[in-house]
Amino acid sequence: MTKDLPQADSDFEVGVAEAAPADWYTLLQADPAADYPHTSHWHDSVCNHRPGSRQLWWAVRQGGKLVAGQGAVLTPSFRRIARLLPLHRIDSSIEGTSGGPLLHPDLPDAVQDQLFTRLTTDFLAHRPGGLASAAVALNPLSEARFGHLLTADQGWLRHDSPTAMVSLEGGLEVVEKQRMVMNKRNERNRGLRRGAEVFATRDADLLAAYYLIYAQASAHWGVTPTSQGLLQDLLQDPQDQVFLTCVRQEGQVIGGHLCLHQGDRVFAWNGVTDPAFARTHFPATLCFWGDLTEACRRGAKWLDFGASGGINSLSGFKKYFGAELMERGFYVNDSAGLKVLRRFGDLSGRAKDGASDRWHDGATGKPRAGGPA
Repeated sequence: MTKDLPQADSDFEVGVAEAAPADWYTLLQADPAADYPHTSHWHDSVCNHRPGSRQLWWAVRQGGKLVAGQGAVLTPSFRRIARLLPLHRIDSSIEGTSGGPLLHPDLPDAVQDQLFTRLTTDFLAHRPGGLASAAVALNPLSEARFGHLLTADQGWLRHDSPTAMVSLEGGLEVVEKQRMVMNKRNERNRGLRRGAEVFATRDADLLAAYYLIYAQASAHWGVTPTSQGLLQDLLQDPQDQVFLTCVRQEGQVIGGHLCLHQGDRVFAWNGVTDPAFARTHFPATLCFWGDLTEACRRGAKWLDFGASGGINSLSGFKKYFGAELMERGFYVNDSAGLKVLRRFGDLSGRAKDGASDRWHDGATGKPRAGGPA
């Protein structure tokens, strides 16, 4: 459907469809704030593994040219609350990623503000009925530019979700010598001398081996792991924008990071390493080093290590590689009924008690019974 766009010039039109516009890639390339989860492959992959979900895409055109837009995933039954009541959801950010509107940088600032507001208003209007929530996360660029437009009087509740980002200016050699601390360089060297290897790959079998570690870590954290099918689908990205940083020791996968690349940024999105090797081969350090190496090879300007979920040891670990915290906003807008339910308990679906530490915290470096735990 297509209709006039109020609050902006009369020659703007907005359309809403269930597939990405054919010229979406041109807008993706033009907006420096675009992240990998703005891509159509991301949305296709998510919907393939979220039962009952469907995509929604907004396209704003001026004289036929795509100048703004937004993608989202609508899930009629996201999960059940107290194993009984269905929770519905519309997301423009999924599983710790960032989303929200894209705006062509050639638009005047005032028009960008108007279009951002219109897109997020329309996005919220598509929130399902009943117990439902709308959610959008803005990366540091979008947060700084547009975050103030998502206000509490519109029903948006902001959660601070700072992300750890490493500048890759100057290339890998500069990052290694000037931003990565000596202790981590020493750990990397020790791990490599002891036979560990780290490399970027799109091998599905290596991802499957990594997933075994990740699934056990998720059980420790008390959270539902992202499906292996989704990770495998993403790894087959036709534009080669997704890769696995893999750490192996004598042929055994002992850690990895699934990384998402778009434009100037690589996002180390999904990652874990085997704590049984933490004090002998330093797979976490090797993963971070592998991310840096591949991100620099690809010509990225930033490596995003993501949020740390309030885990101080993890946040500190990222700083050893030159990461600096940047503001990122996670905005939620609940239906009236869901707001009432939230007053009676935590419905966030975050990790349960006992998962407040890194999986590595307290690791001895010795293999544990039954493998990593």
